[in-house]
Amino acid sequence: MWVKTTHFVAQPSVRFKYDMLMVFEGQVPGNERVWSTFASVNTLMAGSLAAVDVQASEQDLNMDGKMDVIDVKAVARGLGNVHGVKCLMAFDYAVDGEMVDLALNGLAVAQHSSPLAGSGYYVDGYLRLNQRDAIPSGTTRLDYNYSVFPFAEHGELSGDTREAASLRLPVILNAYGFRNESTYLDAQSPVWESSQSSDFTFNARIRIPTSQQIIYRPGFLELCKFAWVQILALYVIFWWLFSKFEYVVFHHRLVNTRVVSDVQPKSHRF
Repeated sequence: MWVKTTHFVAQPSVRFKYDMLMVFEGQVPGNERVWSTFASVNTLMAGSLAAVDVQASEQDLNMDGKMDVIDVKAVARGLGNVHGVKCLMAFDYAVDGEMVDLALNGLAVAQHSSPLAGSGYYVDGYLRLNQRDAIPSGTTRLDYNYSVFPFAEHGELSGDTREAASLRLPVILNAYGFRNESTYLDAQSPVWESSQSSDFTFNARIRIPTSQQIIYRPGFLELCKFAWVQILALYVIFWWLFSKFEYVVFHHRLVNTRVVSDVQPKSHRF
């Protein structure tokens, strides 16, 4: 079988973009509070805007020039009882590989809801790459190197205004889902801290995998390399079978044969 796709592993280079959108849900639907890093969004949602302080840190644990852990902490004050939280965080994501170069804006989504009011939410997980189709070999992929937020596609300008429809999370996630390459937060054990509090603390630890798999379609030369190995393997098998068949046929005289010798000198007439 011909090789149609193959893969390589690499550690991506990831940096936090400081682009965020947070939604805090109360016990009654319609009492949501919103906060983002976009001034135009905060202006639009001024009636339900939350006061949030955000801190972020990046750590290169093995000193190889690539970040291994990104910590994001957001503290919202004066919210009342919080029964759910949704947080969208954007990252610069790049892979410099021998076969494929990739650069994109990735998204990490953390969300939780509870019947019990909470004072905090902690999530710890890996930022992984998701591919719908393989990338052609030798490609420098920049197709999705733009903001994951539709309302920030052309950047934030002074005096920009947004439509409320563009802020809906299904709109943002639906557009993001059509990308061939995207990132997602793989968090196995999030923690919801239940208590009555007017403040809410969101903590996210984003880990960067050291061996991220990238799927690509091999080029002609790489395809020939795999093909040569397969053809050689088939040749050895068929050569062995044919030699055994030839031995059986001639050794056991399964067919009538005759020997013609040209060793004897021939007479010539003049």
